[in-house]
Amino acid sequence: MDIETRLNHLRAKMKDLAIDACYIGTGDPHNSEYVAEHFQARAWLTGFKGSAGTAVVTADRALLWTDGRYHIQAARDLDGTPFDLMKQGLPGVPRPDEWMKQMLPEGARIAVDGMVLPDATVESMEKLFAASGFELVTDLDLIGAIWIDRPPLPSGNVFEHKIEFTGRDANDKISEVREKMKLDGADYALYVGLDDIAWLMNFRGSDVPNNCVTLAFALVLPDTALLFIDKSNVNDDLRAVFHEQGIELRDYHAVFSAVRELSEGVLVVDTTRVSRALIEAVPPNVKIIKKQDYPYLMKAVLNDTELFGQFRAGVRDSVAVTKYLYYIKHEAAVQGLNEMEVTEKLHELRALSDAFIIESFPTISAYGANAAMMHYQATPERHDKLQPRGFYLVDCGSQAYDGTTDITRTCSLGPLTEEEKVDYTLTLKSHIALASLPFLDGTCGTALDAVARSVMWRYGLDYKCGTGHGFGYVSGVHEGPQRLTNNPLYGDYKFRENIVITIEPGVYRQDKHGIRLENDYVVLRKNKTLATYDGAVGIVETPEELNEAGDIFLNFQTLTFVPFDRDAILPELLSDEELDWLNTYHDSVRHELLPYFEGDERAFLMRETEPFTVGDNR
Repeated sequence: MDIETRLNHLRAKMKDLAIDACYIGTGDPHNSEYVAEHFQARAWLTGFKGSAGTAVVTADRALLWTDGRYHIQAARDLDGTPFDLMKQGLPGVPRPDEWMKQMLPEGARIAVDGMVLPDATVESMEKLFAASGFELVTDLDLIGAIWIDRPPLPSGNVFEHKIEFTGRDANDKISEVREKMKLDGADYALYVGLDDIAWLMNFRGSDVPNNCVTLAFALVLPDTALLFIDKSNVNDDLRAVFHEQGIELRDYHAVFSAVRELSEGVLVVDTTRVSRALIEAVPPNVKIIKKQDYPYLMKAVLNDTELFGQFRAGVRDSVAVTKYLYYIKHEAAVQGLNEMEVTEKLHELRALSDAFIIESFPTISAYGANAAMMHYQATPERHDKLQPRGFYLVDCGSQAYDGTTDITRTCSLGPLTEEEKVDYTLTLKSHIALASLPFLDGTCGTALDAVARSVMWRYGLDYKCGTGHGFGYVSGVHEGPQRLTNNPLYGDYKFRENIVITIEPGVYRQDKHGIRLENDYVVLRKNKTLATYDGAVGIVETPEELNEAGDIFLNFQTLTFVPFDRDAILPELLSDEELDWLNTYHDSVRHELLPYFEGDERAFLMRETEPFTVGDNR
């Protein structure tokens, strides 16, 4: 069934049920960013497969909202369909709920799927619509009613994430949750975030592509912890581990009955993540405390086992990516391979390690103008061949048993224009501005974002996305609460020691090129250095010098060791301080990677990390 036919079926169903508008977001009952195919209702209806977007359908309009990462891609995907693109975030573009308030008649009935839409989102819409007399209908799954060949719920393998990788057993983490519950006067805690639950109970899975998670709910009680999961995918050994850690297994769908059966007490829950349907299952004699999930905040701060694991994973993936760049520059571009063909090599390089599980997201392999689409995906129907000129961008990452990575490099394949070199160097300047910054403990993400973005502003440029995001520990490549963003709604988390973040500014010129330079970083105190010493990962700590006020200063230390492209840098645009940072960074790249390189690849690494002369750049 084509897009127009799907839309006609939906409108027929809406007419039968007296629905004036249907709101279709992106999500699942777990408020996931990336969702299993079963939950990709918006993508199925519209044809736009980006990770973020909202569709609204009325009797005579079909609209799709998405953010700046996807404006170019969405325009292409929606071309020839009945859907109009609403470029979210641009001046004059209302939010989907604001548009409905403006355009729908008084008393309109709006269908939203209460099984997947967070309770707080529904509540916000109810408040906005109250004056207009709109009715939100939350018990209808209109897409499910017309999606005849809908894929079933995923049912992948579940495996234990062993203590050698986690550093803490599940019972210890759950005990900490219970201590926090006591402080808040709570008897129960309900969790829906797949990454939170996997981290809390030390297991991983494969239900969501590229994410090491499994469909699950968790309910922490005073004396036990209930895990709602497809039990058929849990082997006997893992069942024994769960039992040992005080975790009781229940069927996935049994979470609703378990919530309904709660006795009088207090439930702590994050209504920005838990669906309206699940909140409605809470008995009236159970008081609800609305608060961010404890595991969500706990797992953001890595313990030493996790930190050292992330470092090892970062070095290992840097080896693979750097060897891949050699291949791209010296073989792929010369042979004229296409964007899809070349990524097979990257997978091969990663798969050489026994620790490798899967890529952490579909690799973005983009030549030339395709890189201007931030989340471009080459397909069998639409891809380009690499040419010995211009830029090639690769945004890639891996899931390994000891960590998760997310790395982007833009590399020259031959002659570059002056504009391309200037844009590359500006992107590097923006990256260095933040990566080199000492900052006060507790500085929020919006303040840090502005440091990187201000470099672009001086040249009349901006990038329509955040500067960086947190990433999970063997779970999701995008995980909060830490973010580098200019959106105050999401950038209020106060940065602290042992959190990880990407830094990834960029320049995107439609129909020309896209440039992004992304490293993974850990936040540490200024007097600490994380590196490989005598073959082992460790931290060297020097005496800490505090100012008169006793302020604690933090900085970013890299977990990524991939050289920046020497041929694309205009050193005359870099200050002495920026060149010094770049040289120091490339020294660390040599230190960590050189033992893994031989022959021509070793020569490539040595050339790419040669120091620039400080002071002679003017």
